[in-house]
Amino acid sequence: MKKHISELLNHPRTGHSHFEFVDINVLDDQELFIDPCLIEIQQGPWYSNATKLLDDFFNKFYEAYRNNDTPKKLELLSCAREINFTKLGYGKGDNGHGNTAEGLLVTFKNLENLTVSVPSIAKAMDLPVTIPGFNEDGLSDMITNILHLQMNTFTLEQLAIRNVQPNSEDTFDTWNLVSSSWEKVTAPCYRYENNKILLTPKNIVRKKYHFGANQFLMRVILERAKKETAYINPKGKIRYRTTKKELRFAIPKEDRNWKYKYINEESERDQSFLTDYHDAIPYLYSNKAMTDAELDKFIY
Repeated sequence: MKKHISELLNHPRTGHSHFEFVDINVLDDQELFIDPCLIEIQQGPWYSNATKLLDDFFNKFYEAYRNNDTPKKLELLSCAREINFTKLGYGKGDNGHGNTAEGLLVTFKNLENLTVSVPSIAKAMDLPVTIPGFNEDGLSDMITNILHLQMNTFTLEQLAIRNVQPNSEDTFDTWNLVSSSWEKVTAPCYRYENNKILLTPKNIVRKKYHFGANQFLMRVILERAKKETAYINPKGKIRYRTTKKELRFAIPKEDRNWKYKYINEESERDQSFLTDYHDAIPYLYSNKAMTDAELDKFIY
């Protein structure tokens, strides 16, 4: 059974070209995830402010890990757990230990050393690259909490466009840019069958991130290693003595987390790898937001 938010707003289900938000099925979860890179490359006040909030939170987050400040880590992670108001992600508690601050402490335990040995770790996108087992679902939940008030305001604005009034009130935690801390706020909201709904701008979701450990390994580390084997053949053309596939095959694979181990060792050896990756993101994500047609096919 499906019931899309457009139905609740008394709008004919004519597709995402008519909406600024993801037309979620409010009765189930959709395996879409908020992508911080898509937020960063979009133009407009909403995306600019969201980027500032994310940058501010993750500055404090990585600072706490560099200082090994456990009380601060727990404070930051206490409001970064699983959240289901957007009806995005896997939902149903599938994050395991990720839905508690203590569980996230375990997930991020390697950051205590990494943030010291690799100072270029600085952005939200760096977590799925360097931390085993932390992927789209966990990061999307963190982002939703950080942007909770901004997303709630966006939801109310979209309701107002369709002459629908908020029907409830909620008290929740959200990231405050002025105080650089969590703030508890009370604001009007929209509920369906007593479940709060947060609408998500359609331009910031994906089925799978374009960045991650494998992307970082292949596009940055092994790409550079391949280029170091370049030579000019007798016809004056650039050729390479090895391929990225061959380089990848040669990496020791002693356990299932070999990829993260190798990435982190290489990033520690050469601090420019992550910096280069940050610089490459706008190119990697150019025109990579889901189209209206792709969203229609996935949602409907």
